[in-house]
Amino acid sequence: MILPPYTLQIPDGRRAFSRLLKTTWFSSLVLILVGCNSLTTPAVDPPAISSSIDQSEIETGQQTDGYYPDRHQGLLDLADHALKRQHLTQPEATSALTYFNLILITDPDHQAARAGLKTIIDQYLEWALRAIEAANYAEANQFLERAARVDPKSPDITAMADRLRRKREEGRLTEIVPVWLLAARTETSQTTAEDAQVNTYLRNLAQKIETLNAKIAIYSANDAEGRWLYQQLNANTVNRLRGTLKIDTPSRIEMHFKSNPSTMLN
Repeated sequence: MILPPYTLQIPDGRRAFSRLLKTTWFSSLVLILVGCNSLTTPAVDPPAISSSIDQSEIETGQQTDGYYPDRHQGLLDLADHALKRQHLTQPEATSALTYFNLILITDPDHQAARAGLKTIIDQYLEWALRAIEAANYAEANQFLERAARVDPKSPDITAMADRLRRKREEGRLTEIVPVWLLAARTETSQTTAEDAQVNTYLRNLAQKIETLNAKIAIYSANDAEGRWLYQQLNANTVNRLRGTLKIDTPSRIEMHFKSNPSTMLN
């Protein structure tokens, strides 16, 4: 039996080959697309990284702001240090006044800086008052001049300057209390002559105080002695004496009065 010749199914093979080509082409296309996608994907990621860095910078900035709530905090710290060292206006380069003024140049309404200037003025006024009370008028004037560098229009400086002027116009006499008079306070047995001497002295001194219309400051070794002196003088005046008691030696009486040549006593 003769077998019929084998016939190749070329059309089917072509179709299979065609399908293979299509499959290969499609797979290649997918790979290409995937590859392209993998190549283009990193272009999307950097913003996320940059965003993370930016956020870190923001967080760092926020921490800095938390530590320095005021952008002028550095100058405020320097000014505070200068105040503690009493470098109010001198030396000029590192004075509290200079640091506060540097802040006010860029921020004229800065409350802490303006409060700092008032602190400087108040300190000078306190020192000026002490100097006035101690009759150190030249020193008091120096303190007022330095305060005026901070704010020449300050009403507080004007008031203290007026007080200094009045004190300068005020006369002062000092009476050193004799030792024998102080001894009379504790002496139990005095002669008539000694009593008369004590009374005459106190009466004359009280008359001088009244004539000058003076306020007195009694300086004594202790409080009891000072009160005794005040009582003795007040007993010899028509009007109640105006005065203060201070502990100091030697025992003395200072008379403060309006300086007027017609009332000055020799």
